[in-house]
Amino acid sequence: MDTLRLSADPARLPDSVRDELTDVDRLRRIWSGHRQAQPRQAREDARRSLLRARIGEAGVGGPLADLLAATLEDGMAGRALTPGYAAELAGLVHSLPDPGPFRSPRAPLGPEHARAVADPAAVPGHPLVRAAHTYTGTLAALTALDGGRERPRLLPWLAAAVVLRRADLPPLPPVHPAASADPGDPPAATVSALARAVTAALRDELSWTPPGTPPPPREPVSPLASVTRRRVMEHLRSHRESVGLILRGLDPGARAVVRSGGSDTGTGADGPSEAGRAVLTPGAAHWWTALELLVDDATLSLVVVVQEIGRPRTGVLAVTVDGRLTTPDGVRDLPGIAAAEGVTVMPTDCVDDRWPRIGDLIDEGVSLALGELTRV
Repeated sequence: MDTLRLSADPARLPDSVRDELTDVDRLRRIWSGHRQAQPRQAREDARRSLLRARIGEAGVGGPLADLLAATLEDGMAGRALTPGYAAELAGLVHSLPDPGPFRSPRAPLGPEHARAVADPAAVPGHPLVRAAHTYTGTLAALTALDGGRERPRLLPWLAAAVVLRRADLPPLPPVHPAASADPGDPPAATVSALARAVTAALRDELSWTPPGTPPPPREPVSPLASVTRRRVMEHLRSHRESVGLILRGLDPGARAVVRSGGSDTGTGADGPSEAGRAVLTPGAAHWWTALELLVDDATLSLVVVVQEIGRPRTGVLAVTVDGRLTTPDGVRDLPGIAAAEGVTVMPTDCVDDRWPRIGDLIDEGVSLALGELTRV
């Protein structure tokens, strides 16, 4: 299948978005092979556990959580998004006593609006493109039905998630990307947001390990992991002097310190808590580099983690950024940083292939850290 065919002009999709679609396809092939090597019960346990976790992370509980789990479970994965099914989903969402943090339709969908939800799901091409068109089409239909956008809507994401499940992609956490102003345009921003969410979901499923599984035997560090962690360390160290100068303008005694360690260096256990919570695969090899900024009585720790994904080893790496600010008032996470914004490195990549994204990820983290400290 030509994964880049689109009912609209494909040339209007930016090259960067096309690259994201290719990356999703590559990671999906690795994920598919990994799942096929697992017993069926293990696959079902992983899907059930991760689906409930994603729903919970969205702040959803009660009847709404049950509806989402029932709609996105494996047994429903082959169901097409027809006008009848779209109307059924809208009716279920409309009838919920509490839609949680979302806005539900004020009225059931009529035949015209149900077709507007279902028709984009038949757009030929990549599943993410179909899902993006479905999202924007559903959002437009609901806005025409009852207007207003004061809260994120549930149905556009749910309809897009159904399209992706039919394509045998994992269930997504709720995402609410900006929709294109022109429904005839390829919704590049929506495709990109869905691609990042799918990538994170694929990484999560590759990383899932049954509770109580003993740590894997230690294996030699791959050349790709070794070079990636070294480049990350050098790049973060390159920020130390310039960041220190800025901070000393606020506090002459301010300091910027870089520390590093990892699971194979004997210092992994002594690393910052951000490094431990960033590890996706329990017991997997990982390496962290922390830029610690100390100003007055505030300390901000920005941690970049390079980690192996999957058990058994898949060759996939993830580079993520996390941060915490400690002040006399307590400890809080650095806002604006999310695991879904990490960079996935494929086994066939070289570091130069991914370095522009990795470097941008680190630079953005440093910028957020400085901004947060100056506000404090």
